[in-house]
Formats: sequence, structure tokens, C-alpha cells
Amino acid sequence: MVPLKDGLILTLFSNDIVLDVFLLILFSLFVTILFFLSAAEAAYSNINIIRLRSYVEEKRRGAKKAVYLAEKYELTLTAFLVMKVIIKITLVALVLFFMISLITKTFIAYIVAISIAIIVILLFGELFPKQWGRNHAERVALKLVCLSLLVYKIVYPLTYLFVRLKKAINKRYEKQTPSIKVTEEELESIIEAMETEGVIDEDDADLLQSAISLNETSVYDIMTPRVDVIAINIDDSVEDIKQVFFDYQFSRMPVYKEDKDNIIGILSERDFFTALLNKKIVNIKELLSSPYYVSETTKVNELIKEMQRQKRHFAIVSDEYGGTSGIVTMEDALEELVGEIYDEYDEEEEHLAIVELGDNNYLIPPDMDLEEMFDALKLGPIPESKYVTVGGFVYSLCEGLPVEGQVVNYNLTKDHQDEEERYLVHYKLDFLIKKVENRRIRSIELKLQENEE
Repeated sequence: MVPLKDGLILTLFSNDIVLDVFLLILFSLFVTILFFLSAAEAAYSNINIIRLRSYVEEKRRGAKKAVYLAEKYELTLTAFLVMKVIIKITLVALVLFFMISLITKTFIAYIVAISIAIIVILLFGELFPKQWGRNHAERVALKLVCLSLLVYKIVYPLTYLFVRLKKAINKRYEKQTPSIKVTEEELESIIEAMETEGVIDEDDADLLQSAISLNETSVYDIMTPRVDVIAINIDDSVEDIKQVFFDYQFSRMPVYKEDKDNIIGILSERDFFTALLNKKIVNIKELLSSPYYVSETTKVNELIKEMQRQKRHFAIVSDEYGGTSGIVTMEDALEELVGEIYDEYDEEEEHLAIVELGDNNYLIPPDMDLEEMFDALKLGPIPESKYVTVGGFVYSLCEGLPVEGQVVNYNLTKDHQDEEERYLVHYKLDFLIKKVENRRIRSIELKLQENEE
């Protein structure tokens, strides 16, 4: 015979209401775990590991464990995925069991159960928790680090197996050469988006984009051309050399013999005036340092690295025939990165700007970047040219040496799209060379004509 107390307990547990309450509690528990797992997954997918490591130095609670999980990124996310799949299947089974006990028609019970499971999993297993995890990645990672670590350890055998299987499949089917995940253009777009959203300011964005473009800019683009190079003849007198240093305030100057194609050394202002102050007989040849040569095609990022390695601040740019094409300094290279650098002796240059003369006529500074002119006049992509300035581009259009009064033409077509239709615009650019000095173009006038098609 069963005692009264034990019989009462059995009666209660055999009651459908108690079973339904138990299932409801179990369902709520699994939904809660799923919510926090999804939040942790989103947090570790968007986490800033550098900031997390700084939390370790600050001795934030849970920071060490969070760094451990973040460093094992692939295993951690796979563990979350495995556990979430198990919980989602369990939730569907619980809802289905509950609905079958309430609804007599099996088909309707299935439809209701699946609908409820989809809504609950979508809202509380994906949308809400992932939004929370993305917006507060580091904070969520620290709050949920114990749960995350527990899940990581529970399903580690399965996780390890799946990760190894994935790597084996990838190794079998992937190409030998790794694919580029982010292109340079995409990186520039990311930087622009960060600037637009206020994550970084305009100056930082410009600095990052300048750093990216250093591998595209060549020494030819930034050098001082030969015709503008101030150099010293080895046969000049000490007084003449001293006057050149006074006039131009350069810290270093190339020294040539007979002509600028034969650079024999670099004279430092400090060495020269130190010798003068010591009242020694100044022998210019003894003060010269050996010239350092670079090619016109050397990229600016490589130039900076090489100058750092060679401990040089000044280089002679050699052309394809071995002659002197110009000079380049470390300051020229750094200005490509941070903009113009002025010292107390520099006169700040006026900003090069296009002057509109009316009737689609423009006065163009020859030293203006070709890309800047095309952007200002909305002409589309710049044409392929070894020259980066407008003056150089116009010079390349001349069949011979430029002559004052000469007109050279360039035609281009731009594909234009507006709200209603797409059409072509044909541009005719007539460049009038207004002034030439020493075979160098000093003034240009542009007449712009356009025809729509």
C-alpha cells in the first residue's frame, strides 16, 4: 500500500498542468541561454581585441578570459554555433510537444508549433541579442565571459572536430594562392565611410588615404625637376658658395662638375659653415658626401624605407639614360603623407586654383595636379600619362617643344547617368600655351567645349 504523502506527490506529477509548467520553465531557460549566446557571438564577431587587451592591463574582471576566447576566434564562434543549433532544435521539440498536448489535430499543432518557434528564435535568438552584442561588443563580452567559456569547454570536442574538417575541405578545394580579402579600393571606401560616420576625423582619413597611395606615387611625381635644381659648381669660389647658401637657405645642395649630369657629391650647409668658422682653408671636395641615386620609377614608400636604411635625406634622381632628372628629399616624400611642411625659411605657397575667365574659358596653373583639374571641372577619370601636372600633360600633347601662342587639343568622352537617363558627354579641351620660359610652360588657358549625345 502506497503512503498518503507519496501518493499525493505522484498525483501532482501526473497532472498535465504541472507538466506544462515544467515545459514552459524549460522553454524559457533555453530561450534565455540562446539570447545570451547570440549576444556573445555578435560581441566576439565585432570585438576590438586591442581594447580588450588594454582591459587586461587595467585588471578588469573577466578580461583575461575574454582575450583568451577572442584569440581563439574560430573555435569560439564554432562553439557558439554548435550550441545554438542544439538549443534551437530542442526549442522546436519542446514547442511541438507542448502544442500536440493542447491541440488534437496533429497538422494544426505542427503549423502552430513551427510558427511560434520561428518567431521566438528570430526575435530572441537573432535580432535583439545580436543588435545588443554588436553595439556593446566589449561590454557584452566581459558580462557573458563565464557563459561563453563554459559553452566553449562543453562542446570543445565537437568544435575541434568541425574546425579540423573545415580546414581539410578548404585545403582541398582552395587555390594555392590566397585570395585578397580587401582590395585597396575597398579599404579607401571603408576609410571614407568611417569619416562620414564620424568614427575618424577628416585629417586622420586624409592621412590614412595618403599612406595607402604611397605605393602608387613614384619619385618622378614628387621630385624637383632638373631645371629647378639649385646646384653648386665645384669650381665656384667659397664666397660664391656662401652666397648661394644665404640666398636659398637650403641645408644641402648637390655639387656638379661641368654640368648637372655629373653630380660628384652633396655639400652640407653645416659642414661648409663649420669649416668657415674654424678659419680653415675650405676644400670643398673634402666636405662632400657621396651622392645617393634613385630611379624615377621608385615608389615613394620604397624611397622612405631606403632613405631610412641608408640614413640619407637627399637623393639624386637618375633618368633612363643615366643623366640627372632632378632631386628628391626625405621632406618631399613625407609631404606626400602629411602635406606641406614649412620651416622658418620657407615661404608658404599660394594655393593653386583655377581662374574662370567666362565662356567656358579657364586659366589653369601649370603646376596644378592633373587629377585636381579633372575633379574641379568634373571631367571624369584622368587620362593615362606619365605626367601628374597640367603643365606636364600639355607638354606631352605638343609634337615638339612648346611655343607661346600654341594651341593643343585633347578629346575625351564621359559616361553620365542622371535620374532619368544615361548619356555620353564629349569634351574638347583646347589648351592655349600663353607663356614659356626656358622651354617650360608657365601659363595655360583652357577652352572647354562639351556636346551631349
